[in-house]
Amino acid sequence: MANERFRDVSACPDHGQGPIAQAVHGLLVALGGKRLPPTLATIYNTLADPPGPPGYSLFGVDPLLWEIAGQEPQRYFALLTQWIRAMPPPDPAALAAMEEPTGAAPTRLDALALVFHGTAVHTAASPAGAALAANVAEGYYRRGDVAASPAAERGVMALAVDRDGNSLMLSAAYGPIVRPAPIAVGRYRIGGTLVSGLQDVLAALWSLLQQVDAMGD
Repeated sequence: MANERFRDVSACPDHGQGPIAQAVHGLLVALGGKRLPPTLATIYNTLADPPGPPGYSLFGVDPLLWEIAGQEPQRYFALLTQWIRAMPPPDPAALAAMEEPTGAAPTRLDALALVFHGTAVHTAASPAGAALAANVAEGYYRRGDVAASPAAERGVMALAVDRDGNSLMLSAAYGPIVRPAPIAVGRYRIGGTLVSGLQDVLAALWSLLQQVDAMGD
């Protein structure tokens, strides 16, 4: 697996959420019109005292892994985390070729994002969206309610987690207009499976980088 070229997102809007939202916005604009399997991206320079501008790189994971995992996010993240943790620490030069974005300003891995297609409902979209939001808040949400809602729309979503434990989600309805997170997304548990799975993969990547740093000391 390898990262593609670093994309500077300092010119992207942050939706009031800071640099991590700039990276997520940039991802959605770049990938929103493409029919891709769930796609990972490493996000750089979004926490305090960054060494350079915020940005992201697509994280090249073999699409076959998604199929091996049965297209289930929890299994997908578990397989990817196990693979990273089992890797012996490569020498710094090899890691730079494999994990670090090319053509970039100084970078520090701060977050990880997943871009995927799904069905979402936004609270501000319609009375139906507001009604579903109320059901969620009161604990009445049932599996399938999103897809059945008159306010449901297909789109592309991007969920990111950072090393400080924060998470953020933005979505786009197959176009360049990016909005704050939907209240619910069909099939995926936003507050559970996706967040915890991304956190595990990010922690494994960060641990690998720390091991390499220690080898260079």
